[in-house]
Amino acid sequence: MADKSQRQLDVWIVESNTVYKEVPFAVVTDWVQQNRLVPEDRVKPTGGKDWVTIGSLPTFRPYAPQPEPFRADDTAEALEPVHTGISWKSPHGDEDQDVDMIPLIDVSLVLLVFFMMLRLAVVTTGGGSAIHTPEVEYKSLSGNPETLWIGIHDAKDGPSYALGKGEGGQADLVENLSEKQVLERLDSLLAGAKATDVRIAADKTLPYETIQKLSIELEKRKPAHVRNIMAEVSEKEPS
Repeated sequence: MADKSQRQLDVWIVESNTVYKEVPFAVVTDWVQQNRLVPEDRVKPTGGKDWVTIGSLPTFRPYAPQPEPFRADDTAEALEPVHTGISWKSPHGDEDQDVDMIPLIDVSLVLLVFFMMLRLAVVTTGGGSAIHTPEVEYKSLSGNPETLWIGIHDAKDGPSYALGKGEGGQADLVENLSEKQVLERLDSLLAGAKATDVRIAADKTLPYETIQKLSIELEKRKPAHVRNIMAEVSEKEPS
């Protein structure tokens, strides 16, 4: 080894099982001084075959960190506590500062689903939506002879529809119709005529959905055939 500064070595760090190739000799000595290489690590000349531990090579011993020799005159110095007058509180961990929102979110979602299902059940069953109106008798609904009139009676087998025209709805009065039949007859009366008013009268025991469904069908005929949609009721006169 004529010139150590020009020599290159392969370095094997045993702990991490890492090999560095063609490392200059000066860099290897720096690593030894910095304690990045320990005696158990191995080196070999670049291109060589045999690995040798650094601790067995006298070449690197001068570069290895040396323990400071014990001096007989060293004395232990007793350190007295220093009182600064400042009280330090131990900081809380990060987990204590952040509130866990997951249980609150879970409870909120459960309540949201519960109220949505409750609302759906009320709408589906018609609970709380029945309109308690007085019983009607098909009379005196309008003084306009062109006004069309639809009456809905709460029969045992379901709603029963009637269709009339003019004062009291007695002109062209047809009773005991289904919803489909009353709409078909209504369309035949509206065909070719000017847009006119349509009035609805229903028994108080009918659910709101029945009247709403008929109103939606009449809305589809606006404004070409139906001008206004109105609902009227009157007390049924005692017999």
